[in-house]
Amino acid sequence: MKKKTIKATVSAVSIAAGFSVVQADEVTATQPNESTLSVESTSPSSTNIKQVDGVFVHNGIATVTKTPTSEVVEEARTIKEETDQSVSNQESALENAKASEATAASKVSDANVDLKNAEANKELATPEKIEKTKNEISEVKADIEKKETSLKDASDKVLEAEKERNQQSEVIKKDQDKISEQEKKVSTAEEAVATAQKNLDGTGASEIIAERDKAKSDVSEKESAEEAAKKALENAISEDKNKAEELSKASADEKTQLSASQVSAKQLADAKKVAEEAANALVKAQKEKETAQKVLDGTGVEEILAERDAAKKNLDATTATENTAKQELDRAKEADDKKATALKNAKSVEADQIKKSQETAANLSSAEEKQKQAQENLKKAQENKVSAQSNLDASESQLAQTIANRDSKANDLANKQNSKISAEEELKTAKENDAKKASEISALTTKKNQEEAKVNETSNELASATSAAQEAKENKEKAGQAVETLNKQIAAIKNLTIPQLPQDVIDAYKAYLADDSDANKNALNDLIQKWFTGSKYDFGTPETEYSPEHQNIVIKGWPNKDIVLPIDDSEVDLDNLTDKQIEALSQYYVLLANNLQDQVWGNHDFIVTKESVQGIKNIAKAYADENKPYGSGHSDSALAKDGLESIAWAGENMSFNNTLLGYGGYYSEAKETRKATMSQLYREVYDAVISFITNDVHAYFGHMKLMIGEKAPTKTCAVGAANSFTANGVGRMHFIKFKGQDAHLEYVKDEQTGEYHFVNVDDYYDKGIAKPLATPFDTSKMEDELTAAKAKQTAANTANDSAQKRLEKAKSENDSSTKALKETTAKLDALEATPDQTPAATIKLENATQNYNEAQTQFNKAQSALDQLNADIQSKRQSLASAKDNLDQATKAEVKAKSDLEKTKLENQNANQNLKQTQKLVEELMSVPDQTPSAQKKYDTAKQLKEEAETRYTKAQTALDNLNADLKVKQKALETAKEELEKAKIADKTARKNLDEVTKIHEKHLAALTTTRQTIARLNSISDKTPLAQKNLDEASQKLIAAKTRYVKAQTAVDNLNADIQTKQKVLADARAELDKELKVLSDLKAKKATDEAELRNRQNKVEELKAKESQIKNEISKLKTNLVALETLLDHLENADAYLMKAKGAYDNAVEEHRLALENVAREEAKLKTLLQDQLDATAQYEAVREAYLNTRTRQSEVFNDKVDHKMISLNPALEKSISENTSNEQVYSYAGNQAKYAANRALPNTGSIENWLVFAMGIVLCSFGISVSRKQRD
Repeated sequence: MKKKTIKATVSAVSIAAGFSVVQADEVTATQPNESTLSVESTSPSSTNIKQVDGVFVHNGIATVTKTPTSEVVEEARTIKEETDQSVSNQESALENAKASEATAASKVSDANVDLKNAEANKELATPEKIEKTKNEISEVKADIEKKETSLKDASDKVLEAEKERNQQSEVIKKDQDKISEQEKKVSTAEEAVATAQKNLDGTGASEIIAERDKAKSDVSEKESAEEAAKKALENAISEDKNKAEELSKASADEKTQLSASQVSAKQLADAKKVAEEAANALVKAQKEKETAQKVLDGTGVEEILAERDAAKKNLDATTATENTAKQELDRAKEADDKKATALKNAKSVEADQIKKSQETAANLSSAEEKQKQAQENLKKAQENKVSAQSNLDASESQLAQTIANRDSKANDLANKQNSKISAEEELKTAKENDAKKASEISALTTKKNQEEAKVNETSNELASATSAAQEAKENKEKAGQAVETLNKQIAAIKNLTIPQLPQDVIDAYKAYLADDSDANKNALNDLIQKWFTGSKYDFGTPETEYSPEHQNIVIKGWPNKDIVLPIDDSEVDLDNLTDKQIEALSQYYVLLANNLQDQVWGNHDFIVTKESVQGIKNIAKAYADENKPYGSGHSDSALAKDGLESIAWAGENMSFNNTLLGYGGYYSEAKETRKATMSQLYREVYDAVISFITNDVHAYFGHMKLMIGEKAPTKTCAVGAANSFTANGVGRMHFIKFKGQDAHLEYVKDEQTGEYHFVNVDDYYDKGIAKPLATPFDTSKMEDELTAAKAKQTAANTANDSAQKRLEKAKSENDSSTKALKETTAKLDALEATPDQTPAATIKLENATQNYNEAQTQFNKAQSALDQLNADIQSKRQSLASAKDNLDQATKAEVKAKSDLEKTKLENQNANQNLKQTQKLVEELMSVPDQTPSAQKKYDTAKQLKEEAETRYTKAQTALDNLNADLKVKQKALETAKEELEKAKIADKTARKNLDEVTKIHEKHLAALTTTRQTIARLNSISDKTPLAQKNLDEASQKLIAAKTRYVKAQTAVDNLNADIQTKQKVLADARAELDKELKVLSDLKAKKATDEAELRNRQNKVEELKAKESQIKNEISKLKTNLVALETLLDHLENADAYLMKAKGAYDNAVEEHRLALENVAREEAKLKTLLQDQLDATAQYEAVREAYLNTRTRQSEVFNDKVDHKMISLNPALEKSISENTSNEQVYSYAGNQAKYAANRALPNTGSIENWLVFAMGIVLCSFGISVSRKQRD
């Protein structure tokens, strides 16, 4: 009833309300569910924006006095968007102005530093200091000359060492060529042995005859191919010859035409000079003729005298100018030489300082970003603190008035409460009787509800316990199975045979690594053979027997039955191993190799990654595709085909599939089926690892080094193991180490010592790209898993026991709770059948307390307002405390960020200052133009002017002398002048004609030269065909020789088919002898290559040592040059201290003026922004006000009579009521404060303009007294 009464009250107030305006400062003070009435503001409008119809805007507050239309709303939105854009544009302009001001301030700071430096430099510029600096420069230059001499010697030594190393590389290349050729011979000998064996065994007749026929056919094909290649070579030679002749002719023509064009170019330059001289001579002759005519006519005396005097004065001046220009030219040459030297040294220092500046700039950028974020956080924390304090102050200011209002209502409530007590006592007895019954019902109802909840709880627990028990049982069984499986796996792996090297072998191996002499090598081999032969790691000689089925000898077993290898009988396709099979072989190789590394070095480095698995898979396929005999050795082309961008091969060990393929002579099922088992491939891995140790002396233990390492490992290395099987039945087991594709050496500087050294950089390992794959042979990991599995098993057993006990308990508790619920329900049903007296007593109490209701309602409202205000104050105090804490943290963070920024900025400033000084020096040096060209030009001009002045003076004096000559002489002079004039005209005409002819000739030569050069370029772009044709012929010839050799051998084999047994045995013996001979040669060649490779390593080490010395000298020279630049800069500043000081003062004054103008510009832009922000505030307030008024117009009537919100009663101020005009139009008025965070409107109550509203208002007050009942407990 309370809620219903409040609705009635609000409706009454809403109907009775007249005209109101919500002030801007009242928007934030008003509670969300309250309406506040006030008088409309009469302040005059003052805004720069356009005010739409029916809106009053003043200082960020917009009041709507007329219902707006959609057009008015759209117009207000447009005005708002325009002001928003203006603010955005002006903010950008202000940021630009501030950036310009910051730049100008930086210039002032820099200029001030430069000025102080110039003043200090001026004080230091004493003759003694200048002389001392010059001496230091001379000393540094002398040191540089010595170091450069040493550097030249070091560079020569490096070149010589590199030459020796390259020569040794060529030797090794030749060794490899010989080995490749010899391996072909070995392969041929092996085939001969196999053929002889077949002849002796009486098998393979059809194959031998077929081979003879195929060989004969192959010879015919190869002969035809060779003939075609010869013909192609002849055609290529002819075409290349024609091209060469044409190119030779074109080159000769180019040479001739180039010479002709150079000659014509010189002739053209001479012709131009002659034409200019002729033109000048013509002008002079014309002038002399006019002078002679004047002399003869008796005129021009004054002019001649004046000309003589002027010529004399001009001659004296040009002579002095020439002398001065000569002195300036000498000084200019000396100054340019000094500038060039200083500029060269300064640029060298500049390069180092640019790198340092870039590094510090990157650090500064990061620090600035952190400091900027810290400042933003601090600013936000400050704003939050101010906002929290403001909110708290606003709430606390209302506290006193709210308390007084509550006390007034309490007094009124107490008076009316006394009147109510007597009526309550009369009903006390009836209430107590009903209360007892109600209490019993309530207790039983509560008990029933509790027991129902208990039944639900026990039922749910029973279901949950049943499910948990079943799950725990399954977990127990799974844990037991996991423990059993791990035990079996660990037992199987722990029994694997892993070779264990004795200590004497390990010591001998390390001794050989330290000194690879023959003595140490043989000693190591002796110890290895002693350890291995007949040991538990030696399978022994294969046990063989003849198989009639296969008509060949087969291996039936091995003497040593105790060696344990991984057992996996799954089938392997030798032409297509899967990734999992390759990973398993790789992991087994890593298991063996890492154990050997641990024995030798105490740790290991091999891992298997998905990249190493994929890489070796692709490489093995490439080996198979190349289909080369085993004797061809390692294939660089196949190793390059890893197919990955992340890794590349770094080393390969390789072994022949002896056991799998029956050692070449015994029967092998794998050869026929091209299938095997994983167990067979595991055997090949084991045999290869043993062979790399026990059968590696001929390779100087290179395979052993690659497997075990030459020093203790420090970084991981990805490896892979895989098998390749060629179409010709050659099987290889490959073991390859991988490095990152971008692995390289970097020459870096040690920041502590200052020395440079090489560092191996490999992102594949350094950046953690290489992810080790889990090994199936790591028992330590399995044992950890077993321990965890046992713990999990124990936990599962414990959990199962607990779950079973829980299930039993849940069943018992569910039975008990169900029985108790039945008993309580029966008692409650019986009690509720008794009639209830409470409704009658309640009605009687409401009548007695009717006069009390109004006072209680008013008091509750006042108390609620006070409680809300106190809660609001407490909340805002907590918010203020939180804001202060956040502000403290933000302040500390900002101080730290600022400190870090200042530190980084100082480092950057120092780097930039050093760079700026050097760049300034470079700029100054480069800005100073070379003085020599200008001085030379001035001197040449002065010299020419002097010569012209001498000629002029001579002629002027002659003219003056002629004034006194007789008529005949004067006439003679005139005739001579005329003759000279005619000669000058003829010479000028001839010179111009010659210039035209020479120009045409030169242009013709240039055109011919351009055409010839285009021809040469075209011919050079055509590749010679002879080399490729010759290569094709050579290959065809080699193939023909091989085919003929094959045919001879095949025919010999056919001939041997019918030979007697003794002859066949001799053929087989000879073939084996030949094979042994070729194998011996091959072994000797490989031994020689190993020796040559060792020598190459020595020479490479020598190159690296010499390069290190060379680099050290370069570093010393760099430091000396840096010092020289500094000294030369100092000398220049000391010698020109006055000029630099004047320049610095001028630069400082200009910077100060520029900064002053920038500050004025910032002030102007800030003032503009302030005005625009006020406009934006006004425009936003106007738009939000008209939009809200427009939206609320349509729903106004329904909101008045069907208020859906639970409002509180509003008390009207009588004085305010009187101030509201009853004749105000029926318009809603909205007021928005533009300076608030959100422009939320408070709707005023409408005014109908009718006096009946006051009557309805009074009726509403009367209605509120019938709506609320309050219990005694609540009243107390």
